[in-house]
Amino acid sequence: MKRIYTLLTVLIFALVISGCETNKTRVAEGAGIGGAVGALAGGIIGHQSGSGVGGALIGGAVGAGAGALVGSQINKPNAQTTESPAAQLTMQQVVDLTKQGVSSDEIISRIKAANPKYSLTADDVDYLKKQGVSQRVIETMQSYK
Repeated sequence: MKRIYTLLTVLIFALVISGCETNKTRVAEGAGIGGAVGALAGGIIGHQSGSGVGGALIGGAVGAGAGALVGSQINKPNAQTTESPAAQLTMQQVVDLTKQGVSSDEIISRIKAANPKYSLTADDVDYLKKQGVSQRVIETMQSYK
């Protein structure tokens, strides 16, 4: 019965720590999964030698450490790339940056960082040229379809 409580505690802990969105890696998920699997395996092995709870605790600790190590090497996908309007760099923002005197290299760098999707028409290109946007920036925008 004690073993079930220990395993249940480890699983609840794993669920709680695995939901953290601010982590950029999967350390928490790795630790939670590794801890749960390690506790289960340690409990089974420890039970056969007469110390199930001790085996579960040791297995959980070792599994959590190994899982955290593996999880730290796996990056979470960035949910705010092209999905979020905040990440978009609109055509008007490009014009505004140009009018503010921001260099073409900096604007191109911001376009690449935002990874937006543009569908520039001939009228859009004419508008950008009339607003003073450089040809290099326009070509960069056209490459992000």
